[in-house]
Amino acid sequence: MKLIYGVKDKPSFGKVIVFALQQLLAILAATIAVPAIVQNGMSQSAALFGAGIGTLVYLLFTKFKSPVFLGSSFAFIGSMLAAFAGAASAKAGYVGLILGAAFAGLVYVIIAIAVKLVGVGWVNKLMPAVVIGPTVSIIGLSLAANAVSDITKGKVLDGDGNSAANPLICLVCGLITLLVVTVCSVYGKKMVKLIPFIIGILAGYAAAAIFTVIGIATDNQSLQIINFEVFKNMSIVAVPDFTFFEAAKGLKEINGQYIATVAVAYIPVAFVVFAEHIADHKN
Repeated sequence: MKLIYGVKDKPSFGKVIVFALQQLLAILAATIAVPAIVQNGMSQSAALFGAGIGTLVYLLFTKFKSPVFLGSSFAFIGSMLAAFAGAASAKAGYVGLILGAAFAGLVYVIIAIAVKLVGVGWVNKLMPAVVIGPTVSIIGLSLAANAVSDITKGKVLDGDGNSAANPLICLVCGLITLLVVTVCSVYGKKMVKLIPFIIGILAGYAAAAIFTVIGIATDNQSLQIINFEVFKNMSIVAVPDFTFFEAAKGLKEINGQYIATVAVAYIPVAFVVFAEHIADHKN
């Protein structure tokens, strides 16, 4: 595969802005999907805020030589659900999430110290491509059910709080997005090949907007996919809803058995995410 830009090449400032926008769109859905799936009052804005701060700290430590974004990890969804399931309340569950992150972080610190002392040779032997590839694929495939569920739902709700849009219409918009991204990636020339996600998302959103406008004009809710009402009350700047404030209220509900449950739920998964981390950097 021929690279359009080499490792040391620098695109123009205008192109960098466009590429950054595409990266934002790519990570936005993934980052907010985790709190949306876990629910229990998880804040999507706080997830974005934490991912942004974490990425900036990471870039500073790596001296901006490793262009990796640190977002929400889908591998930990099961662990997070387990933390809430075993908690006495949602507030105690927030404590479990913090403890779980600490346990996972401890695993990474131990691995980092080992790499510092003996090098990365053992990592390459432990995590060859034949191990990393299937691991990352499994993480993605495990979310297939959520993807299929989301692609058939609109944002306009009926009287029962369910999506009012026809699932087939929503599916058509999703397939348009997928098709445009694929065509741009494979057959696109120059700039088109570099920004397939932006073009695909715009195409899918345009299709959804057309269906929605037709639905509004004909008073047909089954065609209304986009809820334009959210733009009326949208604020540009808002303080994220940090759930760790609520976690402080759940500290008294934590016991040794629950801590052990969280440790068992998080520590093994940390090694799986370690494989994902290696794959991200090798690619």
